[in-house]
Amino acid sequence: FFFWLDVVATISLYFEIGFLLQARSDLGFSYELALAKAGRAAKAGARAGRLASILRLIRLVKIFKFAKWTLGRATNKRQQDEIVDEVEHNIHDSMSVIGRRMTESITKKVIIAVVLMLIMFSATDVDYTPDARQLQLDSIGKNPNSTILRDSFFESHDNIIAFSEAGYDFVDQERLDVLRAVDILALASEFDGSISASFDVSEDTVTQAWYSLLTTAFVSLLLGTMGLLFSKDAYRMVIHPIEKMKSTVQQLSENPLLHLERIKNRDNSESDETDMLEQAIAKMAALLQVGFGSAGAEVISKNLSDMGELNPMIPGVRVNAIFGFCDIRDFTFATEGLQQDVMIFVNKIAEITHRHVVKSGGHPNKNIGDAFLLVWKLKSGKSTNSSGDLQKELFDSSLTCMQRVLKEIRQAGSLASFLKDDRSSMSSTWASSLADYTVAMGVGLHKGWAIEGAIGSKVKIDASYLSPNVNLASRLEAATKQYRVPLLMSEAFFGGLSGSIQSTCRRCDRVSFKGSTDPMVIYHQDLEPLSKLQLPPQNHTELLEITSWDKEIEINYRGLIKDAQSKLQSNTELVQREVYDALFNSYLDKDWNRCKIFCHLWIQRFPGDDIVNCLVEMLGRHNFHCPETWPG
Repeated sequence: FFFWLDVVATISLYFEIGFLLQARSDLGFSYELALAKAGRAAKAGARAGRLASILRLIRLVKIFKFAKWTLGRATNKRQQDEIVDEVEHNIHDSMSVIGRRMTESITKKVIIAVVLMLIMFSATDVDYTPDARQLQLDSIGKNPNSTILRDSFFESHDNIIAFSEAGYDFVDQERLDVLRAVDILALASEFDGSISASFDVSEDTVTQAWYSLLTTAFVSLLLGTMGLLFSKDAYRMVIHPIEKMKSTVQQLSENPLLHLERIKNRDNSESDETDMLEQAIAKMAALLQVGFGSAGAEVISKNLSDMGELNPMIPGVRVNAIFGFCDIRDFTFATEGLQQDVMIFVNKIAEITHRHVVKSGGHPNKNIGDAFLLVWKLKSGKSTNSSGDLQKELFDSSLTCMQRVLKEIRQAGSLASFLKDDRSSMSSTWASSLADYTVAMGVGLHKGWAIEGAIGSKVKIDASYLSPNVNLASRLEAATKQYRVPLLMSEAFFGGLSGSIQSTCRRCDRVSFKGSTDPMVIYHQDLEPLSKLQLPPQNHTELLEITSWDKEIEINYRGLIKDAQSKLQSNTELVQREVYDALFNSYLDKDWNRCKIFCHLWIQRFPGDDIVNCLVEMLGRHNFHCPETWPG
């Protein structure tokens, strides 16, 4: 296509070469006579010449693009010879993708608009073509006595309204009177000034007027269309992406935990800078959400909505929440054996824990090596006397969530089976030891107030919670090792549970934790029936011995013993729990001899109950005599 375009454009240069036109002029009288007869056809020829000029313009565009390409190659070669910093080179010398796309789009539209306007101008231009008439008049001036030339002149032009020559004058006065000055074209011979002719060009004038109106309307429509197309390109490539980014930031300032939709790259196309910026904003928002969590939502919101300087140290906010604290058992032992693979181990446990917590409506807050701080926020209660609504569903959900975490980890069994799907390069020295390592966790749950906010400085902050209640959840988790159970909960947390869930829980002890002035009852949930607690500990015989009684006690408590034995032999767990409640009440009432009887009967029936076994060990150290200083 471009080859034939070049051929046509090259041929059109013939009309611009001066010596060829001169040779054509010197052909003689016969050529002038033929040109005179071809006056009308000359108009079409002139328009064809203009269209040929348009083709030459396109050819010039091609030449310009070739020159630009050649210049670019030369520039690149010079740049390769110079030692330039790569980053600075990319910034200053490379054109952005969006810049290249806009340049290409605008260039195409401009070229199309220019070509359309040139074609329109050429098609609507009224050319009087005076050259043929002038040449005929000049020929008559050279041959004043030639009637053939004069007759041919009149035959060629039917719009002659006046003609003057020595010995011959012609005037169409009727037509001349109705014509305006602009409708009359007057020409004179260059060889004999007395020979002149006037032509009626009123039709050409009217045609030119209509063409001018048409051209004006076309140019207006074309400019309007080009303006809309340019605006559309600017909106699509620049303005719309910026508006989307602004909307994203505004949404994040209103809801910092908003899940943003990932922006997918266009199929089979190069992503431009606005796409990269949108993806970067989405990724940075996701990183902020992952890094700060729900505790840092206020920090993100304040700084995104405020156009001033960055201020991460915003004041804390008092909140009421459920705090869960988890800890991996024997983590130091696993770390020494797994070495660098300990990250796989920890992250796999974190993935299980975080997944269940988020599903239950909670938020992971801190990952402290082998421990995790989890939070379920409670709504403030304005119509109640409590510091927060007892959202029983959230309490039940948080407890169920942690039991699911413990169950999934317990089902994994040994460390080898837990990491079977992941590559592990544990040392051969530790391999045999870790083969028997059982993955386990301890959990403490407590409900209370805390101050939520940024902890640290402008150099580094952590969004977390400060409160004795957070520490109490940690101490509850630590107590699970002492009571040999995977989960313990505080009295405040137990009070928020629904009745059906409370019926599956039982009291473990009444203790005073460090930092707490008042003793509290701690609870444990039995997920399996009591009848399954049949695996005795190694010191089971010793525990039975220290809880045995003499004949005097048997005589004094004969009815109590028979009643307890009857209830323990029942197949109804609710009846069996009545014995445990009596056991625990005796413990709290400081009647430890009575408590000893219940403990003996209980561990006979359920030897695998670690809670009672621990209680017996503690009471045995005091010979089942309550100290006077025991707070109860």
